[in-house]
Amino acid sequence: MKKVLGINISHHVSCAYFEDDILKEYYEEDRFNKIKHFMPPDPFYEGPYNYQILKKFKDIVFDALIIVSYDRGDISVEKPYVDDIIKQVNFKRYIFYYREHHLFHATCGFYFSKFDEALVVSTDGGGERCPDHRKNDQRNFRTMEAIFTIDKKQVKAHYKRCSNARDDYFDNFEKVPAEKVDYAHDVEWSLTNKKIGGFKYLWYLHEAGFNENEEGQMMGIAPYKDKGTNLDKKVLELAHKAQEETLQDRIKLIEKAMTYSDCKNIILTGGYHLNCSNNFKLVKHFPKLNFFVDPIPYDGGTAVGGAFYYVQDYKRQF
Repeated sequence: MKKVLGINISHHVSCAYFEDDILKEYYEEDRFNKIKHFMPPDPFYEGPYNYQILKKFKDIVFDALIIVSYDRGDISVEKPYVDDIIKQVNFKRYIFYYREHHLFHATCGFYFSKFDEALVVSTDGGGERCPDHRKNDQRNFRTMEAIFTIDKKQVKAHYKRCSNARDDYFDNFEKVPAEKVDYAHDVEWSLTNKKIGGFKYLWYLHEAGFNENEEGQMMGIAPYKDKGTNLDKKVLELAHKAQEETLQDRIKLIEKAMTYSDCKNIILTGGYHLNCSNNFKLVKHFPKLNFFVDPIPYDGGTAVGGAFYYVQDYKRQF
């Protein structure tokens, strides 16, 4: 019996325990330490962190330990996070995947979907950097939208759209040309300095005065734009705009996905697809498609995706 443990070290730190190809247990660290949306403390400032979640598996020797991340930029930066973990788990081998965040969103969604084949549309606030991110003009680009085809034998990336808006916003990096299309590893990479994907939603969240992780509140008030409530008019307008603009963006992304395959099964994943209101509107907009929404579309689910990628023995494509 093959025993595999997947661990996500992004926000929503999580563990997924597989026996052969069956997910037996899934946990998130914040259920144990009571720190909502927990992500690892910076080891360069905080020192080693003892993961309470790993105590659930202290008596198991794993055939493989799979560690995944959204890519903080360089493996040397992330190594202390990994070192913390490997000291707390018994395993025969480990693999650290830090460059294919959206791939593991895709494999997580596929595992739960039970489809034989599917198109996967993944959208979040920023995942892995583009392949040539160490070049001066591309170092700040993060993938925020991605399209894959997947079946039980292989998963293939077709399209990734990356933006530097997130790093420009947080770290004040210089601007780059607005649009550029490049190809690497048989993938179309679209580079932009626009706010796209889940980051566009996060930007509107900030503009409306909400705190981080309050996307659900903004989603909830969006339908009340013209209802005569006593809520702030500007906030209502921004919430409505965030819902409508990102919905139209998702429609275009699904239409693009359909150019890669005639498969009618569509998996929605990535943190944006916690947006249940717009998910429902997508189902209504495409009545001939079969939709499945990943039940763990945020980063916690990548622990499932990483472990499933290994146990499914998909051919490594990166």
